[in-house]
Amino acid sequence: MAYYPTQEEIRIVKQQSKDVFIKVELLNKQFKILDSIEGHLISDNLNVTSESKQRRTYSADFYVQDKSLLIGKDRKVWIDKYLRVYYGIKSRRTGEVKYWLVGTFAYSDVSYSYGAVESTVSLSCVDLMSVYDGTLGGEIQGYSLKIPSGEDIRKSVIALLKDAGITNYNVEDIKKEIPYDLEFNDTTTYCDVWTKICELYDSWEFFFDIDGTFIWRQIPTGLSEPVMFDDTMLDDIWIDEKTSSSFSGIYNVTEVWGKVLELELEDRYSDSSTYSNNVYSISLEDVKSLEDIDHLDRIAIKICANCEDNPTVSINGLGAIPIVGDDAQPIKAGTLKANKDYVFSYRRNMGDQIQNCLYLYGQYQAYGIYKETNPECPFSITSLGYEIVHRVNYENLYSDDLCYNQAEYLTYQTTAMLDTITLNCILIPWLDVNQKIKYTSKMTGETGQYIIKNFSWSTLDGTMSLTLYKFLESFSYVYNKKNETQTRNR
Repeated sequence: MAYYPTQEEIRIVKQQSKDVFIKVELLNKQFKILDSIEGHLISDNLNVTSESKQRRTYSADFYVQDKSLLIGKDRKVWIDKYLRVYYGIKSRRTGEVKYWLVGTFAYSDVSYSYGAVESTVSLSCVDLMSVYDGTLGGEIQGYSLKIPSGEDIRKSVIALLKDAGITNYNVEDIKKEIPYDLEFNDTTTYCDVWTKICELYDSWEFFFDIDGTFIWRQIPTGLSEPVMFDDTMLDDIWIDEKTSSSFSGIYNVTEVWGKVLELELEDRYSDSSTYSNNVYSISLEDVKSLEDIDHLDRIAIKICANCEDNPTVSINGLGAIPIVGDDAQPIKAGTLKANKDYVFSYRRNMGDQIQNCLYLYGQYQAYGIYKETNPECPFSITSLGYEIVHRVNYENLYSDDLCYNQAEYLTYQTTAMLDTITLNCILIPWLDVNQKIKYTSKMTGETGQYIIKNFSWSTLDGTMSLTLYKFLESFSYVYNKKNETQTRNR
């Protein structure tokens, strides 16, 4: 959640001269405070990025006098401990130190140097994803894991969290099912499983936040997020602005090839169909009622004619049922082409949105392509005058709709999110990635909204470096996600 500072906190940050403090709390795995590290800070560095499962890393060197900081079992510094780091500034007006949480971490590397005059501790820390992605553990031990098709995704994620011993979590309801059996071997990490589930649908993310809470959510587009601050604050703390461009990795066209769709039952293929009054009529063996078809059974049909809006299918003369896409809405005219085979999944329901339907996967290999033509994007086909194509495989994606959505999101990443600037300013301790700011460029004089992509700081320098990408409401990805969210929340 966004942190909204008080006017007093803003005033403290803007002080011309600062007395800076670092506080480190030592925690057990249940987040109970065991002790604290106190010492004189020599140097430190914080890095935060939106592009990694491990979002935060922190390193620091201290002068200390406490011998209990020796490394070992049953001591303050060991693999079974967590730590929370706080950044503080003393108020010139009140004399009190205001602290802001920097992050919740696990130890990666620690060294303790004992000297006759002074001793030092060096810490290298990573956020809590490291405990579950194989860096510091996280393998699911002793058995293979299978998540069956039809299981609610939110329930699956929460079950895994409980199995991992994670009690602090916030899992947004994606209102989707596991589309097919997911199987994992006994050396799989929890992060591997979460990743595979996450990649079943586009533009979702998971991470541990600043408090050490596990977050599962749709990646913010910036459309509904508030502006955290603007030039009113930046003008007082701004140092410089830089632009740099790396033209590698820019793609304005993305093709996504998904899962090869095989039928579990050979008799679920109809090699012919008829089309009348917007109804495709087919025959399948051993189907006397819809109860003879299991939920999520795949059905393949050779389509005899291009479809109109809102087509339906009648199986063996039974009542016609609608064909829907990933949004649970009826498909549009021309989606189905004559003389092509299409694969569908029979759904007794799609959440609480629709009952008895055929969900369109696509042809035998799911496929989607997206082309960025937005004239406001400097890397679009319209702006450049030519295509830069990227082709990727996503074996988890099982429908044309999902492949298209992924292609759209990947193209957004490789065009809009690469239109960046770097700001150096006075350290603002409550900022986080994926937050939105409003800024007037000192180079161009143009005012725009930007999303924080990553940042870093050194406490003693009192400055931070922000990498921002320009936010544009005109990107189709932004509006498509808005509509998807509205549909999901109805």
